[in-house]
Amino acid sequence: MADCPKCGEHLKVTDWKQHCPHCGGNIVIYDIQERLMKDADIAEVQYYHFQKKIDRLKASFVGSRLAVVRIFTSLIPVLAIVVPFFKCNFNEPFVPFSGYFSLFSLLDILDKFNVDNILSLLDTSDGRLPLVLFLISVGLILLTVVLLLVRFFCLTMSCSKRGKSMCYGFDLSLLVLGVLSSVLLFIVPENPYFSIDFVIAPIVYLILLIVNFIVDIAIFKKGISVKHAPCFVGGIPIEEYFQMVENGVAQDEIRAEMYRRLAKLQEEKEAELKKEEAKK
Repeated sequence: MADCPKCGEHLKVTDWKQHCPHCGGNIVIYDIQERLMKDADIAEVQYYHFQKKIDRLKASFVGSRLAVVRIFTSLIPVLAIVVPFFKCNFNEPFVPFSGYFSLFSLLDILDKFNVDNILSLLDTSDGRLPLVLFLISVGLILLTVVLLLVRFFCLTMSCSKRGKSMCYGFDLSLLVLGVLSSVLLFIVPENPYFSIDFVIAPIVYLILLIVNFIVDIAIFKKGISVKHAPCFVGGIPIEEYFQMVENGVAQDEIRAEMYRRLAKLQEEKEAELKKEEAKK
């Protein structure tokens, strides 16, 4: 149970009545004004910290023109996976296919895939290395798509203390994985099961990743000004309130200043209402 707000004695579970059994004070209404003010102070400080996070989130996406551009440069590379990515020929044990391969091509033939037949190439001398290189390359491409989506959601933290290192880490990882995937496709040896010819999509994909990185560099070099909405604690600007607490100003003095400022704000509001009524 809690303590009595008047005498500070600990209250038992059986002390359920309105008055304290030790001092007789009314537990419910004793110093209720001050207790409500303290609760309000805590709520306003918590709101201030929450509001700062919201302001940083908004600035990450619309804090500048480059931040808005980054929204598009972050998602456009994903579209490169949808377009025909390479020209290929697949023979048995793959699903027979010849032409430009894209994500839609994969969806069309997905129900015809026989994984066991394809993995049987690992037991052949001429199919083991090509299949391993091809699967690793495709896996890396898919991994870059996942990282692009994760990176986009993590942009909400780009205006935080570690936002710069986080974004640069994503950008460098995407470039390394994209280059490695393209190199593996390029060095797949000739084999009787499949062949792959490059088209422009992998190059465009890498260019878009580079553009994405350049936009990030430009954003952090120029910086984003985070505009925080003004917050108050009992009518005192919160920065001034924190300074008063840090300077060791007595709580009674802070509370008196709050009442003075709140009264002044109330007078100003009443004056504005009177002006509006006079105009009407």
